[in-house]
Amino acid sequence: MPNIQPASNTDSPLLRISGLSKRFGATQALNNVSLQFAAGEVHCVLGENGAGKSTIGKIVSGLYPADEGSIWYDEQPVAFSSSREARHAGIVMVYQELSLAPDLSVRANLWLGAEQGKTLLSLTRKAHETVRVREVLAQLGLADIDMESAVGSLPVAVQQLIEIGKSLMSQPRLIIFDEPTAMLGAVEKENFFNVLRRLRQSGIASVLVTHHIDDVLAVSDKVTIMRNGQVVDAFAVNRDVTAEVIVARLTGKAAGSHRIENQGKQKFAPLLDFENLPVSGGGHRVFSVGKGEVVGIYGVVGCGGDTLLQNLVGYIATPRSASVRFRLDGYEWRPKSVVEALKKGVAWLPAGRASNCVYPTLSIEENLMMSQLGSLTLAGFLRTGRVAASADRILQRCGVKFADKRERLTSLSGGNQQKVLLARAMASARKLLVLEEPTAGVDIDAKYKIHQRIRALAAQGVSVMLLSSDLAETMTLCDTVWTMFHGSIVNTYCAPDEHDKASIIADVVGQNSVGAENHELNDMHKREWVL
Repeated sequence: MPNIQPASNTDSPLLRISGLSKRFGATQALNNVSLQFAAGEVHCVLGENGAGKSTIGKIVSGLYPADEGSIWYDEQPVAFSSSREARHAGIVMVYQELSLAPDLSVRANLWLGAEQGKTLLSLTRKAHETVRVREVLAQLGLADIDMESAVGSLPVAVQQLIEIGKSLMSQPRLIIFDEPTAMLGAVEKENFFNVLRRLRQSGIASVLVTHHIDDVLAVSDKVTIMRNGQVVDAFAVNRDVTAEVIVARLTGKAAGSHRIENQGKQKFAPLLDFENLPVSGGGHRVFSVGKGEVVGIYGVVGCGGDTLLQNLVGYIATPRSASVRFRLDGYEWRPKSVVEALKKGVAWLPAGRASNCVYPTLSIEENLMMSQLGSLTLAGFLRTGRVAASADRILQRCGVKFADKRERLTSLSGGNQQKVLLARAMASARKLLVLEEPTAGVDIDAKYKIHQRIRALAAQGVSVMLLSSDLAETMTLCDTVWTMFHGSIVNTYCAPDEHDKASIIADVVGQNSVGAENHELNDMHKREWVL
């Protein structure tokens, strides 16, 4: 029998929450929640989407007031009225969605909110700023980044690390991270874990709101599990706490019930060709995606996978001089915009969805149906009855928890917003669905259901291209995985399994010297397509 120890009560916790409750309209977000966080501790908070995890952090950090209950910080009662007030006391929260100013530099973004007591004279202390910024970037594994570059020009995963870096600038005593690794690959994630280990050694309390059980096993000291706004379980992490144990306690189901089995080697009719893709070791090749095939691109931040897919969907215009060309259904494919690609049945769900996908002033229904309104009109008039009926069907199928579909999309939890946006993209994909981080910020049950829906869409003949920082997800969900390093394809893996894991990681950090130019492609149908 595993030795699972309950989370012990610390005599003098850094922060203690007692009887906390919070309601948003008809939704009871928190109901009599009590827990505590100790200095020098990494404490993970797990739960389904809408369980109330993020709400705790937002109350503690001063964004929301509590309806009931009390918060004790350093054995003193507190009730912060703003995030600035909480930060001044040493408590900061890193939100799931980025709060960066995209047109400002890395340096400027890191200093936003950390300019305590600045005067007109002290604004010129650029040398001091440079030293502190370099220290934080080095902590994050970003020592080589240009601190004067605009944040918006950087990959989303780098932006996520910079968002985390903002919390370190003011040298806080307690940091609440909301889904910090949702868009980080294996290498960036390990950099972040090292940051947490250093924070632990410095006596700083770290609270991780996460759905990633690997994160829990890698760095956490304690786990609290929430369901429907209440704490239902809490325990210390030791060698007897495995992924299977956590899944069972989190969902009440065995871990295997959430596993999508790899489909094995299959043959697919051709749909999409990538011509002249550079390969590791030099040269260029043709890589193809078949109808109904799920292809994953895996690499570290800056590998070029996001740029490749953004060219494919028309988000970045592909110049005619570019060496890489696309052919869709045998014809040259060069969409001028995402809208043009969508009209041809190619849908895209980008990362950084709060800024790229959400219409914050529109309802759940309007956000969901935005890309399908053209097909639901007659003689130029919107058929509102058909829109409502279609929205009801999609919302039921994708498992969104909501009170009224006429409420704003932003009234939903982050995970439920993700479900709506994914459903919108899937409903519009007739030929190809391009996904970046499809399950970022969703709980384990929702991730399993999303994987099921992606496989069901592929079974209907729609191809899927996937860019995910979650290696386990990439390997289990995809028929074929392309590894990338510095803009080149390193290898391809057909029906990858655990035996391929070490090789895939070596590919994406530049350790495999044998590239795709000399690597025999695993799947016969791809070998037949190479020109």
